[in-house]
Amino acid sequence: MNLSGSFSLERTIFGRARSGNIGAEDALRLFDELLEQKRHGPGSARAFNHLLNAVGRAPDGGPARAVSLFARLARASRSVINTCTYTILIACCCRAGRVDLALAPVGAALKAGLRLETIAFTPLLRGLCGERRVGEALDIARRMMPELGCAPNAFSHSVIFKGLCDDGRSLEALELLRKMAGDGCETDVVCYTALFDEMRDQGVSPNSVTYCSIIDKLCKVGAVDKAEGVLRRMVSEGVAPSSAVYNSLINGFASSGQWKRAILMFKEMNGKGAKPNVITYTSLMGALCRHGNCREARKIFVYMVQSGEKPDVAAYSILLHGYASEGSLADVRNVFDMMIGDGIVPDQYILGTLLHAYAVHGMAEEAMLLLSDMRKQGVNPDVVDYGTVVKALCSVGRMEDAMSQFNLMIREGVHPNCTAYAFLVQGFCTYGKWEEAEELVLDMIRTGVRPEVNKFTFVIRNLCREGRLKEAQNLFNLLVNVGWKPNVVSCGTLIDGYCFALKMDEAMKLFDAFVSSGLKPNAIIYGTLIHGYCRTGRIDDALTLFREMLSKEIKPDIVLYSIILDGLFKAGRTTAAMEQYHKMIESGVKLETAVYNIILGGLCKNNSADEALVIFQSLLSMNFHLGIRTYYIMIDGLLKAGKRKEAKGIFAAISTNGLEPDANIYRLMITDLIENDLLEEADDMFLSMENSGCAADSRMLNDIVRLLLEKGDVRKAGIYLSKIDEKNLTLHASTTLALMSIFSEGRHEQQKKWLPEKYRYLNEH
Repeated sequence: MNLSGSFSLERTIFGRARSGNIGAEDALRLFDELLEQKRHGPGSARAFNHLLNAVGRAPDGGPARAVSLFARLARASRSVINTCTYTILIACCCRAGRVDLALAPVGAALKAGLRLETIAFTPLLRGLCGERRVGEALDIARRMMPELGCAPNAFSHSVIFKGLCDDGRSLEALELLRKMAGDGCETDVVCYTALFDEMRDQGVSPNSVTYCSIIDKLCKVGAVDKAEGVLRRMVSEGVAPSSAVYNSLINGFASSGQWKRAILMFKEMNGKGAKPNVITYTSLMGALCRHGNCREARKIFVYMVQSGEKPDVAAYSILLHGYASEGSLADVRNVFDMMIGDGIVPDQYILGTLLHAYAVHGMAEEAMLLLSDMRKQGVNPDVVDYGTVVKALCSVGRMEDAMSQFNLMIREGVHPNCTAYAFLVQGFCTYGKWEEAEELVLDMIRTGVRPEVNKFTFVIRNLCREGRLKEAQNLFNLLVNVGWKPNVVSCGTLIDGYCFALKMDEAMKLFDAFVSSGLKPNAIIYGTLIHGYCRTGRIDDALTLFREMLSKEIKPDIVLYSIILDGLFKAGRTTAAMEQYHKMIESGVKLETAVYNIILGGLCKNNSADEALVIFQSLLSMNFHLGIRTYYIMIDGLLKAGKRKEAKGIFAAISTNGLEPDANIYRLMITDLIENDLLEEADDMFLSMENSGCAADSRMLNDIVRLLLEKGDVRKAGIYLSKIDEKNLTLHASTTLALMSIFSEGRHEQQKKWLPEKYRYLNEH
């Protein structure tokens, strides 16, 4: 038996099946070859199934030929027939119009001890419904499939509902729909829309209850647009929508994030005279708060109270959580006090929300008092509540109080989790108390709390950002010693800490150690190291790592390419940078505006403004979307290269391409005009800028004043100094020095009168 030949043939079949490149005739030929090899080991079933499926889906007798092939396969060896084979056979029988034969494979599969999946029954149900044998299809779906452990899914339901509707049994379909929804069975949009259309076509007039049921179910499966369409048909047929209908739609729009449409539906509801209830209001408030629009949610809340509805704990909870998420502590307190005044007792969720708000605002004392009040009121704080207070205390350095709350939590019978330990460990490390942090980690292990990788990775990241690399490294080593299994992210976090501190040799030692331990670095870790080397000017080391990364077939992203290009340009390696740029183009990397900004800026800074101009013009000719920052880079580079005409042309192209110059670009153009003694043109451009609605900023005005003073034009400098005062802007140190210098030793004494009065005696101070 040629095993290698059999494996090769199967690989061919798998490959062609994946690509969809296997026709019926090819499948028949390959079937004969595979059957002749008589290899019946594991894996043959999959190859035969691909071939049977390809033949069975072919037109002009394909299903019948597939059934014939199955018979040959069964005679040769039943050991290669599995559940998937029987599923294909059932589908082929149904496609061949022989639904009566499809039940035979079902029985054969069960007899062979195989368990059929739900997908096997869908073509059988479709075939039965197509022959108007809906009763039999219902019996299979209701009785046989559940008994076999494969409950009907959305596809099965859709088939049966369509069968009932086609058979003129739409009311029965509606009852079945309600029963299945009540039983928690899965249904899809097709069921509801098909059922509704069939009822209308058969002259059955849906009533308010029917409309409400269909709209509610459509909203629950996410088809809110279709549900709104049903509402419009309902209104056009003279059936008045109830509050329940509008509630379903408002909640549907709110749940899908379409809060503006939810508000429109709310307004329509009021206009139609349907009375909103607390559920309506809370749905709308929840949607608004989730999208950071607590102000509008508060208006809905006030409207609810004014309409006579009494807010419940859920309504207050939504508003409190929304304000807490926005960081509006004053509003949180206001709503909380209003709730207490309304006689509503806050539950643990609400108290936890208030606790979190205090903690976020650094109000550790208030958080501790609230935690104490919770216990006094009989509300038992959970581990999250205690952890919130511990975190607040740690963040302000009150480590003794944090440990006191931690110990109190344990005495109260609340078991600390990894998060609570992580807060304390970070706090002790931050405040230089390594022994206490170490003891906590060991205590955590003794009490059976597993140090979660993501939690302590976050702690290590925070320590690195605080510049506490020693503590971060110590914590990492300690955790590894007690059995912590760091992953690529946690290792990369520590490497990033050393790179952030520009300690590249230490970062590379860690990298080598991690690789030696078996961890495979990803593009992010390589990018971190490469960026670190570029920041420290070690471009050759960065390139070595970049080549190593490519040799390991780790694909760089656009950010990493940008880092390499920027590093090469900053090192003055323009030729190498452009070679890398062309490689990126050839490899099909899609370049973004930010990358072109690096390339154009790098060329300009390395005395290659002409080459930058060629690339810029080619981008314009391709209608590549360029931002105003790109124009700034080009104008700045061309002006510094003495190419004023070209810079002026690019300035004119800004408006042509649908953009408006900003203050930075105007500053470049105006200061260049002043430097070239074109003072009237500079004034005209400044006036044009103001007329266009672009306001001069502090840097522009200070630069203009300083240049005018350097040229001895005190009169014009005085005009622009007045503008600085009018805008309440700050006078830069360089401008002040220029003012003092121009009047030293009595120079330009007669021109002082052109300056605002407060600047006339500056040289005397």
